[in-house]
Amino acid sequence: MGRPRSGPGSDPDLAAGTAPIEDLITSEAHLGRGHADAVLTTALRLAADEGCGTWFLIAEATDWPRHWYERRGFSVIARSHGFERS
Repeated sequence: MGRPRSGPGSDPDLAAGTAPIEDLITSEAHLGRGHADAVLTTALRLAADEGCGTWFLIAEATDWPRHWYERRGFSVIARSHGFERS
């Protein structure tokens, strides 16, 4: 598991004390056993231990992870769309 992004060597676009949560995935063989909850709980505890008071994640508006995170206390604070031209 990674460490919260805060301090030297962090992503320069993120403020100190910010902990993004990315790519939390459970293999199908292990679904429904509480592994994702355990990983999320641990990630949030590690972030708090490192002084990160802001946590965020990115989820598609129509995809199931958004609802999973909402049930764990997260809420929508912004919507964003990006386009790339090749």
